[in-house]
Amino acid sequence: MKISIIRHAEPDYENNTLTANGFIEADLLGKFLKDEKIDYIYSSPLPRAYFTADAIVKYNKTKTYKVLDFLHEFEPFMWDRDIPYLESDTRLYDKDRFLEVDFMNNPKLVKSYEFVKKEFLSLLEKHGYKKNGVCFDVLKSNHDHLVFVCHFGLESHLLSHLLNIPVNALLNHTCAAPSSVTTVYTEEREEGRALFRMQSFGSYAHLTVNGKTPSFMARFDEVFGDGNEPFVLEL
Repeated sequence: MKISIIRHAEPDYENNTLTANGFIEADLLGKFLKDEKIDYIYSSPLPRAYFTADAIVKYNKTKTYKVLDFLHEFEPFMWDRDIPYLESDTRLYDKDRFLEVDFMNNPKLVKSYEFVKKEFLSLLEKHGYKKNGVCFDVLKSNHDHLVFVCHFGLESHLLSHLLNIPVNALLNHTCAAPSSVTTVYTEEREEGRALFRMQSFGSYAHLTVNGKTPSFMARFDEVFGDGNEPFVLEL
């Protein structure tokens, strides 16, 4: 099975949509995926995500998409923390213990985390792969291609369950640009058992082949004081 996780195109948070540049990014992505074999498309319920999904469906004409509530951007906002906080407790980089740490250990965050985990792993099980330890039991081998159109925070959570990487490492040490595509495949190294392996992260080939620079949104200054606008998320 192949999974593509797509971050929505450049967002206009204030107006709950995409920017003009974001609609161009989404259109280029849709054209880029025009001939891609896609079996299922799942989208976040937020407009910036389903407008991006619309562009995929526009060109990949035999497909539609299903909106799933758990693909909503993760709440509460738990990333882009300052460096002293990230260095304050090694459990932040433990995939099983990060929820024990101050700030992370609050009922709303724990509830959100468990909801996303339960719904995502349940969906994968319906598609033939059941999480069992660090790998997955193969209930039904297949070559289906699942596309998830969502958000960077949510993408990090999905990848943490697929790849067994602490979510805080993904949230604070990776950055998927708007409209970028992350690709993960199953590998069945033995009969009945599979692991997921990431082939590419945050690809924006659909932009570069058209001479477009990826959006800076979701990044901080490369050098302190460079003057780029800070990233502020408003759900």
